[in-house]
Amino acid sequence: MNINLTPEQERIINEEVRSGHFRSVEEVIAKALVVLRERDGASLAAGRSVDDRSRAVREMMNFVEKNRIPLRDVSVKQLIREGHRL
Repeated sequence: MNINLTPEQERIINEEVRSGHFRSVEEVIAKALVVLRERDGASLAAGRSVDDRSRAVREMMNFVEKNRIPLRDVSVKQLIREGHRL
C-alpha cells in the first residue's frame, strides 16, 4: 500500500522515530492505528451510554405520566436515585 503524507505528518512521524519513542515509521503507524481503533471503540461505547441514559429518562417520564405522579419539588436527580434504589 502506498500512502501520501502531508509534510506536517511526515515531520511528526520522523520526530517520533528520532526521539526514540518508536523504532520505525511502521511502528508509529501501527500505534496510530491502535489509538484510532481504541478511540472509535470508546466513541461507540459513549454513544451507547448516552442512548441508554436517554432511554431511561424517557421510561421514567412515561412512568410518571402513566401513574400521574406529581413532580413538584422533585429533581430529576432525585428521580434517578430513586430509580436506582428500586
